[in-house]
Amino acid sequence: MLAPRKKLWSTPPSVISAASSLLSPFTPTSVVFDVGCGDGRVLIHLCSTAPPGTTFVGVEIDPGRADEARANIAAAGLSDRITVLTENAMLVDYSKATHMFLYLVPRGLRIFKPVLFACREGGGAPPLLEVVTYMAGFLDEKAVKKVTVEVEHQEGAKWPLFLFHFGKQPDVGVDVSAQKRLRVVASMAVGVAAVAVAWTLLSRRHK
Repeated sequence: MLAPRKKLWSTPPSVISAASSLLSPFTPTSVVFDVGCGDGRVLIHLCSTAPPGTTFVGVEIDPGRADEARANIAAAGLSDRITVLTENAMLVDYSKATHMFLYLVPRGLRIFKPVLFACREGGGAPPLLEVVTYMAGFLDEKAVKKVTVEVEHQEGAKWPLFLFHFGKQPDVGVDVSAQKRLRVVASMAVGVAAVAVAWTLLSRRHK
């Protein structure tokens, strides 16, 4: 299971509004995914203010929920702009995604991330993918921004939203993935150097 399944855990309206504010403005070439889209509420909100041409895709493995999303989308008059796939999220191609919303359990995020990264390894992937996660973030990634949002169904409760950027950042020309690889290599180099120093000291003691 990647996402919370009970209707109790549908994304609150206040969270959807905050998520929309975290993402950069959509363009006619944007491709927006909601993975585990449930009843389609996030897609409907995001699409309602997007420019013509923006592509919206929901992924929902539960056929009943997928049908519910399509019905809600049709009622909002957005069937020609939003597609809902009744699919296993692990098998969908995200290579064209520019924006994404994820309300997944922590284990789901951990399982899903390699799939997301694998889709971006090809040459046709957009330079930057913006991902907003609700309730939990990617544990080994640094969020660009984190906010807490009051939710309607729990008085006094505030829950976190995280914004992550993956890929090449067009404003500074820094490849985030390459940067991360360099950090790993640097960390390994430090580790090797530390072992070498320790071995030298140990050798001197036994001379």
